Amino acid sequence: MQINYTICFIKKNNQLLMLYRTKNPNQHKWNGVGGKIEKGEDIRLSIIRETLEETGLSIRNPIYKGIVSWNQSGGMHVFFATQFSGELSASVEGPLEWKEISWVKNSNDVVSNIPIFIDHILSSDGPVEYSFQYDEKGNIVSHKVLKLYETLANL
Repeated sequence: MQINYTICFIKKNNQLLMLYRTKNPNQHKWNGVGGKIEKGEDIRLSIIRETLEETGLSIRNPIYKGIVSWNQSGGMHVFFATQFSGELSASVEGPLEWKEISWVKNSNDVVSNIPIFIDHILSSDGPVEYSFQYDEKGNIVSHKVLKLYETLANL
């Protein structure tokens, strides 16, 4: 399984910074911020770089929360951050907004898998893999939570 992407959920008070995707994947849906890991790049440095590029915010001490994978063929490393500096700036990826956590958990305008795993991201629990299976139309067929060492043994 290739894990070529990172995503971060940045929390301020009772809100998460969300990006409204203007292109695929997940076009016209709200998502966390992140992107592709560059060749040879450390995943923690990747999410710091991607967050700065997409938001203008410099995150400090991002917490590794695990992996979100799809159809055993791809995935992204997930981070959570509460410490940041800088000013929010426009993103070429789409508009950015601080959204109430309750809205993120319940909105149909959010990427469909986020309400399933966001409570874990916001908790103090250690890293896990959220493994999703999608049908050909992109609908979630099933999902399960795996201990991360099970995932790493299969890479």
